[in-house]
Amino acid sequence: MPLAVTTRYDYIDEKGDTSFSKIRVPNGFSIAQYLEFAVAMAQLIATMVLTRITSVSITFSISLSGLTLKTVVGAVADIAQKGYFSFQTTTNGFFKRFRIPTFDEDKINAGTDDVNTLDADVAAFVTAMESGIAVTGGTVQPCDERQHNIQSLTDAREVFRRHR
Repeated sequence: MPLAVTTRYDYIDEKGDTSFSKIRVPNGFSIAQYLEFAVAMAQLIATMVLTRITSVSITFSISLSGLTLKTVVGAVADIAQKGYFSFQTTTNGFFKRFRIPTFDEDKINAGTDDVNTLDADVAAFVTAMESGIAVTGGTVQPCDERQHNIQSLTDAREVFRRHR
């Protein structure tokens, strides 16, 4: 069974605090129809709030039930322990930073906070981020918010942060 599509509305208040709300809608519409819905709903919400709507996003969820993903959380999993990756984009001076929560301590070089980029799993991830993933009809290339393609890894280390 397909999962509902999510539209997310992000807000900022006078103090700079942020929040968001989500509205889920059924599957079966075109991307253009979802965009039209999200823009119209943002306009309706904007008339009811004192904050500023800073962005609207649309998320298409997929079922992972057919995959062989982990089904049990590791005994020492800690959401604050993150793998931090920084990538240079194809536009000079722009970077994409990415954090993966509950990063596996075994993929950190002993005695350091450096991610072992020679580890097969880490290397595969870095390659996919730098070169994209081949799909039917082309390659999907990760990019930053400005659509600058990710080009090369500049930093990979372990960080401890509760949020983000």
